[in-house]
Amino acid sequence: MSDADVANPTGALLLLGATVFLLGAMYVVCYTFFIANWEGWESWNRRTGLDSEIAEEERLRRRGLK
Repeated sequence: MSDADVANPTGALLLLGATVFLLGAMYVVCYTFFIANWEGWESWNRRTGLDSEIAEEERLRRRGLK
């Protein structure tokens, strides 16, 4: 019979392992959904109206480098 005041290293390791496993599973699920729905930068730029080349030119122009 175990005392309530005594630490249980086996239980602590199981709890730590379960936490790490749960975090890993959540990462895999979120990453899988993200990759399945990602259409690429070209689609993102078209949808948002942003263009990386134009943005880079604008940044350089504002800094006076071009």
